[in-house]
Amino acid sequence: MAAKKTAKRTLKQFKAEHNPDADVVFLRKRVRELEAKADKARHAEGEALEIIHSLHDAISVAEPIEMEYRAPKKPSSPCTHVLHLTDLHYGEVTDEDEVDGFGRYTPEIAEQRLDDLATRIIDKTKTARSGWHVPNLHILGTADYVSGDIHRELQITNAFPSPVQAVKCGYLLGAMLAKFAPHFENVTADLLTLDNHGRMTTKPQCSQGGYNNWSYIVAEIAKQHVSAIDNVDVNVHAKPTALVHVGPESYLMFHGHQIRGWSGKPYYGFDRRVAMEAVKRMGVQEKAFTKLVLGHFHHAMNGDNWIMGGSLNGTTAFDHSCGRYSKPHQTSWMVHPRHGEFDWTRWYFDDPVSELSK
Repeated sequence: MAAKKTAKRTLKQFKAEHNPDADVVFLRKRVRELEAKADKARHAEGEALEIIHSLHDAISVAEPIEMEYRAPKKPSSPCTHVLHLTDLHYGEVTDEDEVDGFGRYTPEIAEQRLDDLATRIIDKTKTARSGWHVPNLHILGTADYVSGDIHRELQITNAFPSPVQAVKCGYLLGAMLAKFAPHFENVTADLLTLDNHGRMTTKPQCSQGGYNNWSYIVAEIAKQHVSAIDNVDVNVHAKPTALVHVGPESYLMFHGHQIRGWSGKPYYGFDRRVAMEAVKRMGVQEKAFTKLVLGHFHHAMNGDNWIMGGSLNGTTAFDHSCGRYSKPHQTSWMVHPRHGEFDWTRWYFDDPVSELSK
């Protein structure tokens, strides 16, 4: 049987068979795009599954960590709470009308402020003990404890004569030390007695000036008042300066009236005094100091090499006449046995004391 011959196709017929219309071409292209996306999705899903399986294998291999609570160690370094007590001017009277209401001071206000100060020191120490070991309190007294009678004006306006001021103030400081005693392992008070307001002479006295001074009476009465309390020690320094060691600090105490002032605070005088004392003690290690501690100027302030305290009475009639204002305040801070000073606090008092001004 003879083979059947294939009919010849024209070019038009061939194109018609192998070149579909535009809709078919578009749909085929769309199918290819979707297949490519699906392929990429399957590839990405495979990678993600591989990562998940790897993590799962790693987690299953790792053992859980055992947690154990460790109580914080109690602080062992014994810090000391230092109170700078200065310029109490007990016995002075300041009428608020004389100072346009910027202050008021009487012996009763002084007593209340000292009692308030002692309470604040105790409360702060209790709070500090949550983080630090604070067994000891050290008081640095830089004198002018009484108003005295060095001016005719004071002799007339004081609440009572200087001998009475000294006796009452001595018992007042003794009571303050006794109040501290139950709250500290050791309470140490270094009381300087050479100042200007307590002197018994017309002019400042250098030789025996610490003895011929009402502040000496104050300090000795305070010392006698707490003599039966075993954990309270009072050191009376009847001299111009006293070197007191507190931890790594060596404080050179003096009242401050030795520095002459004019037109404000004599900053140069403070630094000059530091230089003079440093040169005087040069080469004598046991006489070396880290900072000067002084009062007299009624404003608390810290320099690089000196510490100045405030006053308990605040603005006086003389201050007011000179355009000066001084809010009543005292200062305390902590001393670490290795790191030194930290945590300074200015203890400001109401002016006047609210309960006594009604």
